Amino acid sequence: LKWSIGWPCGRRSGECQPMLHFSGAEDLRQRVVLATLARRQIRITGIRAEAVAGAEEGAVGLSDAEASFLRLVEKVVDGCEIAINETGTELRYRPGILVGGAGLVHDCGKARGVGYFVEPLLALAPFAKRDLQITFRGLTNHAHDVGVDVLRSASLPLLKRFGIEGEMALQVVRRGAPPSGVGEVVLKLPAVRTLHPLHLTDPGRVKRVRGLAYGSRVSPQILARVVEAARGVLNSYLPDVWVYTDASGGKEAGAGYAVC
Repeated sequence: LKWSIGWPCGRRSGECQPMLHFSGAEDLRQRVVLATLARRQIRITGIRAEAVAGAEEGAVGLSDAEASFLRLVEKVVDGCEIAINETGTELRYRPGILVGGAGLVHDCGKARGVGYFVEPLLALAPFAKRDLQITFRGLTNHAHDVGVDVLRSASLPLLKRFGIEGEMALQVVRRGAPPSGVGEVVLKLPAVRTLHPLHLTDPGRVKRVRGLAYGSRVSPQILARVVEAARGVLNSYLPDVWVYTDASGGKEAGAGYAVC
């Protein structure tokens, strides 16, 4: 991470905008994302200033996942400056130019899933200077984060309704199950000039259900039993239910299964 002393005025503005102050570690990703889009400097203090009861020893300040997220921001935002104090309890961020780019690679680590890092980019990438293409390596599914399959089947189609045209994809090259799996996901998002307003006024009715049962280093019979159990519940509500299966292997995939 970059360290700097002092926060000069913005390059394009004649006056310094006042720095926004926040306290606590809540909504850290959202604060950094909104500061980047609004081009406002922010300061966050009291980031886990005191260890929480039951937490690991030394769990004060920024977590490993939050530090990794800030490194990701540096890859897509050119000229941004990030300053963290020695204990990690204070963060100062000055945004730069959101450039995007292709051929980027980011290691997500094992603390959080890939979805933790993909979600902020869904809000940033449409406003970048260039189309974004980035490869994530880490856990494709995590108990605390939205899975990559949900983002691919629900979030991306919703983004298209804002008038985003071009190649938009979230490809799961290799799955990685916790706690030690190493998966690979490729995210492609186009940059746009304007966004169209979206009005969701009528939720409508559920006409069909599509799901996915995935597993890593498990027997295909287990996935078949998962599909059968899911359809046994859903077919009592509507007949059009289809659950696909995705079985993967390899030493780096980890072991586990789930349905979404």
